[in-house]
Amino acid sequence: MQWLESDFADSCDFELIGIGSHLGPHRLCWELNGSLNWNLKYFTMLEIPQRQGQTEHVVYRDSDSITFSVALVANRISGGVIARFQGAAHFDYLLQIGEGEVSAAEWLTSIRKMKDVTYVQKLDPLHSGAMEHLALLDLAETSSPELV
Repeated sequence: MQWLESDFADSCDFELIGIGSHLGPHRLCWELNGSLNWNLKYFTMLEIPQRQGQTEHVVYRDSDSITFSVALVANRISGGVIARFQGAAHFDYLLQIGEGEVSAAEWLTSIRKMKDVTYVQKLDPLHSGAMEHLALLDLAETSSPELV
């Protein structure tokens, strides 16, 4: 399956940040929007197969920015998680940042200063266990949220 891994590596054009916070997703988006001058809005629900059925993880996306793409995904919910490996299962949220003018390392500094964020860490998308699910967001980006 080496060819499959190299396909994912070639298509991985985003960086991933794990965020721990006690805030709900809507409130965290509001805080990120205020602190980072983003415009995160509800985008879609990702349906993730789990051992005991399926879970729905809310996705917020900044669709107004033309210089970069960013999406906040609820990672850990009561029924399961999206990212499972290398400690990623402990993060409440995943922040997917596409290629653009600002790197994830620069956003990390700003996010760490937020009082409602308990911990934040850059993750390797290829080894987090979430790559195949987050790659779907790239496909959904060109279609309307109703079609996803």
